[in-house]
Amino acid sequence: MENKIITKKQKDGIKIIKQLLNEMHKDIKELMTFENLEKDAKTVQEKSIRIAKIAITLQNTLDKKNGGDVAKNLEHLYKHIRYAVGRVMDDKDFSYLESAEKVTAEINKGWDLISHAAA
Repeated sequence: MENKIITKKQKDGIKIIKQLLNEMHKDIKELMTFENLEKDAKTVQEKSIRIAKIAITLQNTLDKKNGGDVAKNLEHLYKHIRYAVGRVMDDKDFSYLESAEKVTAEINKGWDLISHAAA
């Protein structure tokens, strides 16, 4: 009965979101290691842009009309992640990445539960 509650399309969407979240979390953790490496400025810029694009994509998947507080909170968290990488790109300020990493780790924990339930 459980498998009929969630459609295949919804299961596929959950898998894609989970993959994007995993990639974003991995990229944030990598970006944190580049703080003192001036020679990797291009890599820092590319990673920051990739993280911001993933966060925007995830933001755009939110059902703001029907998602209630969960959607509002996730939107706020994705904006925080974008702010953190924006600080890296604009000011070489890595100080917000630690909180962005914690945010993505927590979101990933939730999506782990969702993806296992939807499997």
